Amino acid sequence: MNEKGIESFQVSSSQSDVESRIKLSAMLERLQDGADRHLQQLGMTISEMLRDGFGWMLMTMDLTLTQTPVLEEKVEISTWSKGYQGVVWLRDYEFIGTSGASGYARSAWTLVDIHKRKILRPSALPYEIPVVAGDITDGPPAKVSIPLEIEMRKAYEFIATYSLIDSNGHVNNARYADLCYDALSANEVSSLRMERFRITYHREVKQDEQGIVERSELVDQSIWFRGINHTGKLIFEAQIQFGT
Repeated sequence: MNEKGIESFQVSSSQSDVESRIKLSAMLERLQDGADRHLQQLGMTISEMLRDGFGWMLMTMDLTLTQTPVLEEKVEISTWSKGYQGVVWLRDYEFIGTSGASGYARSAWTLVDIHKRKILRPSALPYEIPVVAGDITDGPPAKVSIPLEIEMRKAYEFIATYSLIDSNGHVNNARYADLCYDALSANEVSSLRMERFRITYHREVKQDEQGIVERSELVDQSIWFRGINHTGKLIFEAQIQFGT
């Protein structure tokens, strides 16, 4: 049984930003795809899970980039399950590139009934997922909670249009990185180098739903982000830490 899923990709122009660095959303997509293919190697495809009414819901992602992948760099991603704690599944990732890119990520997921939108116990999954202990960390990533002293301001309003939606019928996990980066100025994008991205998802956003993205100023090398839906409820909270 494949305890770890390993795959490679080359950073393309469509995945890169104006600084020829991989977009955060593209990096998150590759991590998500790597996890999907690892599960496929274990005998469970996403289409089969959807057919049987199962889905994965990402709760928290914590990504650290020691060096960001750049245009045309080849990157190898490894991913593995750390098992579960209560109803929360833990999955880690590690990646390394041919031009020096490196980093790792920790994530927390729940198994859900996609029809009832209800969290399921791990025992409901009719598949076996091998557990790798001891790598990266044993605990779940900490949930993101914007400190009360951080002043937030409205950046823009958004609508969950077709381009944001995935096969689960809601805004894809990786697209939230674009929602955050769309709140930055061109100068911030070019001058700030991301070292860490943390996000906690509070509720899903379905097609045509509306929301507001808020952001902070640069505080202690971090910018904080918050999404709020049309009823004023939290969608997500996130933090991007930048290098000095």
